[in-house]
Amino acid sequence: MATSEANIRIGVSLLLNKYGALNTSEVKKLLNTVIPFDSDDKRKSKTRNEMLILQRIGNIVSHQNTNKKIYLNSYIVDKTNKPAQWILLKGLKTSNTLVKISSADLKKRKKLSRKFKPKKIDWQKINNKRSSIGIAGEDYVFKSETKRVSKFAPQDINRIIHLSQEQGDGAGYDIISLEKDGSSRYIEVKTTDNGLDYPFYMSQNEKLYFDLHKNDKNLFIYRVYNFDITKKKGKIKIIPAADVVNKYSFNSTSYEVSKK
Repeated sequence: MATSEANIRIGVSLLLNKYGALNTSEVKKLLNTVIPFDSDDKRKSKTRNEMLILQRIGNIVSHQNTNKKIYLNSYIVDKTNKPAQWILLKGLKTSNTLVKISSADLKKRKKLSRKFKPKKIDWQKINNKRSSIGIAGEDYVFKSETKRVSKFAPQDINRIIHLSQEQGDGAGYDIISLEKDGSSRYIEVKTTDNGLDYPFYMSQNEKLYFDLHKNDKNLFIYRVYNFDITKKKGKIKIIPAADVVNKYSFNSTSYEVSKK
């Protein structure tokens, strides 16, 4: 089934959380790194020399009836530039404080984006591999975050994105939520039905992301423990990225083996 403009808008939000700002040409180039294109998406447009999904991206801009418009309370599309600029916002609609991210933040995101490239998504492998307790734990945290954010920003809860459902596990974290100042909170969820001190597992990609962003005060592991999958309840310990990197040991438990 073809990807809708609504899903494209969510995909762009994921892109901008990484890059900060992109123009329309860059969005078209990078969108397939955050959402998969199916056969309908890849069909050639009858009116333009490009895939249908790329035409839909352009349609978001061309159908915009004002020069500047905010989407998902998360980013703004500015048509006064050619090609149009898609720029991440910080702040809350609830308190009417939405503003473009700073040039310093934008520069930082661009720099880090060159160092971390999400792995190509093998959707079939992800669907087969992800455990039921892992999925349930992410859902539990997503609901917990929705409840937390609704207390201070009820008009902004649509900015909470269960990223691993939208994109897969390649980004280095599972959920994008909100801080009280309107900046994004990045959450990697690790769930076990054992106690808090029971080991959990991180992929090489996840560890690399935390290594690169260890000083990011908005990046956390939500350690869900004593989780009862039947009742879908457990306890959550929030671990800042710096603590993950500096206060935990990383032990190799397996290897990916390929012919030399």
